[in-house]
Amino acid sequence: KEYRKDLEEGMKGKGMTVFEDTPDLIRVKNAAQILNERQYKKDLETEIKGKGMEVGPDTPEIRRAKKASEIASMKEYKKDLENEIKGKGMEVSTDTLDIQRAKKASEIVSQVSTQLITLRLLWNIFQKMYKDEAEKMLCNYSAVPDTPEMARIRSIQKNISSV
Repeated sequence: KEYRKDLEEGMKGKGMTVFEDTPDLIRVKNAAQILNERQYKKDLETEIKGKGMEVGPDTPEIRRAKKASEIASMKEYKKDLENEIKGKGMEVSTDTLDIQRAKKASEIVSQVSTQLITLRLLWNIFQKMYKDEAEKMLCNYSAVPDTPEMARIRSIQKNISSV
C-alpha cells in the first residue's frame, strides 16, 4: 500500500513520459504474455489439430526410412559379430550340467536301442525255432478227432497264449 501511495504521489502531475518497470507493469506484461500463450494454444487446438499432415505407412519416404533403418541395424549387427565373435571361437565347457545330461541321455538311448535290436533278433530266432519244433512234432503225432472238449481246450489255450 505504501509503495502504491508513493508511486501515485511521485507520478501525479509529472505525466507518464517515462515507463519504469514497476511490479504492476511487470505483472501486466506477464498477464498479457500468458493470455497470448493461451490464445495461441486455443488457436492450435481449434485450427491446426486434426488438420495436420497425415503420413501414411506406405509412402515412399517412410519406406525409404525403414529400409535405411534396416540397413543400419544390419551393419551394426555385422560389426558386432566381427568384433565380438569372430576369432574367439565358441568355447563350450564339458563340465556344464546340460552337457553332462545330454551325454548321459545319449548313452542311455544308445544302450536302449542296442538292447531293442538284440531283443528283436532273439525274438526272431525263438520264433523260427518254435516253428521248426512245431513242424517236427507234427510229423510224430497223428490227428485226434475234433471233439467239443478238444475245441474248448484249444480255445482256452489260444486265450492263455494271447494273454
